[in-house]
Amino acid sequence: MKPLLGIIGGMGTQATACFYETLHNFQTITTEQEYLDILLYSIPSTPDRTAFITGQSKESPLVNLIHAAKTLESAGATCIAIPCVTSHFFYSDLVKAVNIPILNMLDETAAFVAGKGIGKVCLLATDGTIKGKAFHSAFEKRGIEVCVPPEENQKKLMTIIYDIKCGIDVSRDALDCMLEGVTVLGCTELCIFAKKSDNVINTLDVLAASALRQARCCD
Repeated sequence: MKPLLGIIGGMGTQATACFYETLHNFQTITTEQEYLDILLYSIPSTPDRTAFITGQSKESPLVNLIHAAKTLESAGATCIAIPCVTSHFFYSDLVKAVNIPILNMLDETAAFVAGKGIGKVCLLATDGTIKGKAFHSAFEKRGIEVCVPPEENQKKLMTIIYDIKCGIDVSRDALDCMLEGVTVLGCTELCIFAKKSDNVINTLDVLAASALRQARCCD
């Protein structure tokens, strides 16, 4: 049997669609049958991750995430990818819930940045990701310094992220004032519309490349 990549998606839906398209575009094939087999479980009903992490909600997303991971495992997935950065706050609990590998988007991104010899990054992410510090930890383990936007820009960033989640058009220039040095798009919504640049790290691209490497290892 070929490897089967399970995707826990829907957080948000556009980011998930973008991830699937990125996976497709990253593959070089000669026949249709060579594409990676993928099983997508989209659960946009999952409670807001940032609201829970920042204490604005007591409704934990973990129940939905574990259910999705176990469902994918039962359906035959050989590994799992989660194209939602903030959900990685719950990564350790998810890993304990299943017996198949779950790619760690944060570690993969930090390794990618370290491999380029970059010593400092600007992290654009949700309030939940910043408060949870999981991305900070991944970078700091590799000696990479992390800075985040000032409070006023962070508020604007959260508005941008939630507008994208709701399908509201956002200008491709909206992030320009927030880019500083090497910038990591630490929310997959931002990966949808951010301009391509050598100084911008697209976490969806990193996760897609990692998922394809993992699948080849399982083949």
